[in-house]
Order: sequence, then C-alpha cells, then structure tokens
Amino acid sequence: MRKVALQPSKARPSIRPAAHFAQEHPMLDIVMLALGAGFFLAGIGYAYACERL
Repeated sequence: MRKVALQPSKARPSIRPAAHFAQEHPMLDIVMLALGAGFFLAGIGYAYACERL
C-alpha cells in the first residue's frame, strides 16, 4: 500500500479545548470537598460506633 501525506484540511483538529469545556465550576469543587469531609466524618463515626459495641 502506498503511503500518502495528509492534507492540512484532513489533519487532526487542534488540541485547544472548546470554550464550554474551559469554564471552571467552583460550586462543584465545594460540593466535592463537602462530600469528602462527610465521608471522612462518617468513617470516624462508624469506627467509634464499632468500638463501643
């Protein structure tokens, strides 16, 4: 099979992210931190409850 060079128009698209992917979501960061802290506290509470049994 013969090798063919790609035309510039057929080359892969640029690596720049689209505008809607570049936006930040600070509220999601806060939710994830709250969930992490909640699971951490739930684990401590579970260990404490198991210790008392």
